[in-house]
Amino acid sequence: MPIDSAGRPFDIIHAMMPVNDSTRPTVPVRAGYGNGRYRRCIVLQTDDTVVSGELADDFHHFAVRLRHDGRRVVSVEGEDVRVPWTTCPGALEPLRRMRGARLSTPLPELLRFTPAREQCTHWHDLACLAIAHAARAASGGSSRRRYDVTVADRVDGRTVCELARDARTRLRWRMHQSDISESTPELFRGRTLSGRDFRRFCAGLDDDLAEAAWVLRRAIFIGLGRQHDFENIAEASTFAPVVGAACHTFDPARIGDARRVYGTLRDFSDTPLRILDRD
Repeated sequence: MPIDSAGRPFDIIHAMMPVNDSTRPTVPVRAGYGNGRYRRCIVLQTDDTVVSGELADDFHHFAVRLRHDGRRVVSVEGEDVRVPWTTCPGALEPLRRMRGARLSTPLPELLRFTPAREQCTHWHDLACLAIAHAARAASGGSSRRRYDVTVADRVDGRTVCELARDARTRLRWRMHQSDISESTPELFRGRTLSGRDFRRFCAGLDDDLAEAAWVLRRAIFIGLGRQHDFENIAEASTFAPVVGAACHTFDPARIGDARRVYGTLRDFSDTPLRILDRD
C-alpha cells in the first residue's frame, strides 16, 4: 500500500477521488473534465527469450525489453517515450533490479519483488506484465497480448470502465466511487477496489481473469488524474500531498527536483487508434 509524505499508509483510490475538502491541497482543475474518456493500452510480445512491452495512456508512454533464459530474467531495459516529470527517466536503474526474477513468480509477488516506492509505477507494472507474459508463452500461450482500457470521466462519482483483451471485451464495471455496482462478468459485482479485500478476492481467480482485473483496477486509479490540469502544475511537489510518496518521482529523496515536462499530456477520448503514436 502506498504511503503519504509522512510515511502513513493510505488508500490511493480514495486519495484521488474528487472531494470537497478544505484540507486537501489546491490542485488546478482540468477544464472540460466529465466529457471524455481515459484510455490505456498495453501490448506484450515475446520472441523466444526476448519480451517487448509497451504501455501508453494520457500521461505516460513507456517501453521495456527484457531477456530471460527460460527460468529467470537476465536483463531489463526500458525506454521513456513520454513522461510527465523530469525525474521519471531515473527510474530505469531501479527497474533493472527485476533481473533474477523467476518467470514462474505470480504477478502479485512480482509486483513486490523490489520496493514499489523506488520504481516508476508504470514502467514497473509493464515489466512485471512482461515477465508474466514470458511465463505464459513458455507454457503454450499466445506470443502476443494486448489490453485496451477505457474509463469514462466521472460524473457525481460514477463511471463505466471496460477492458478488452486482444480486441474482445473481458470486463465491464459500472462504478460508484470505489465500488463496483454492476459488472460483467457478474462475480465482481458489489466488490470495492479499495483496501486488501479486492486483492484477496482476485487471488482466488484464474490467472488471466486476475491479471485483467488488476490491469483495470490500476487504470481506474490512474484515470482519475484526468480531473487535474497537470500542464499548470510546474512542480511535482504541488501534487505530492494528493498521492503521497508512492513512486520514484514522489519519493521524498527526489520530489524537490521533479519538474513538469510540458507538452506531454494527451487526450485519446476520440482517437484510440493513436494511443501508441510516438509524436
